[in-house]
Amino acid sequence: MTHQLVEFTGQLEKTISDSVKGIPISHWDEDHITFTLLAELNKTLSSIVLEGEDYRRDIEWESYKLRGNYEKYFGDIAIVVSINYRDGTNLQGVAFLEAKRRDWRKTTFSAMKKPQLKQILKHAPRAHYLLYDYEDITGFSNSASFGNELRYYSPYWVENIVEKTSSLCVPLNVADATGFKDTLLYRHGTPLSRMLSNRYFQGLDLEFNEKAKGIATGFLEEFGYPKFVMKVQVRDHSAEVDDRQSQLNLNLQAYERLEQR
Repeated sequence: MTHQLVEFTGQLEKTISDSVKGIPISHWDEDHITFTLLAELNKTLSSIVLEGEDYRRDIEWESYKLRGNYEKYFGDIAIVVSINYRDGTNLQGVAFLEAKRRDWRKTTFSAMKKPQLKQILKHAPRAHYLLYDYEDITGFSNSASFGNELRYYSPYWVENIVEKTSSLCVPLNVADATGFKDTLLYRHGTPLSRMLSNRYFQGLDLEFNEKAKGIATGFLEEFGYPKFVMKVQVRDHSAEVDDRQSQLNLNLQAYERLEQR
């Protein structure tokens, strides 16, 4: 599919919000929400061509889940990003998201634990919480401009559209500094759709050290494995790609392709 960047973000937002809002409260669990969300993204928007010379052109991704059970995990989602530029250079980095769901009929995220937060920040200082809410999230950072993306999937034109989402990314270091474990964190958040299209897929907010890459790709078990991995390949306009050197490889002994249930 071909999109402008703002349209792509809107399509991501629709897929993400529809997926999260479709989870019944009886299955309101981080792992189930994340599995369903990633499977839906795989199915609907896994191969994109962006229009415009200023944008990365071809974006492809696949999602994987960890085989079996482990005593120790390092975050819920690792995003493994490889970007190839037209001048022959490339950029390879990873990001980590720790998913938490809002407690039913409360404003809290009771699963947030300080030791876990500290452990992730120690090796991935740019990591984020990924907060799921069964109600609309509003009042997040830079929410006033989010209506541009939302209009691309609204069923009809709305003059004063409500800027809302269901999945919000909040930096772990902000959560650590504020001590918040509730919806007050929303003021510091960015919709997951925007984090993907405008940040991670552009090479921003990534970890570039070898330890973080080893954890994200499943080759460094010492610190635990992420439960899910999204592997992303981005190609600039006219970029020539050598697949053997242009992307970070995943340990397929530890991970298997995620399929829709």
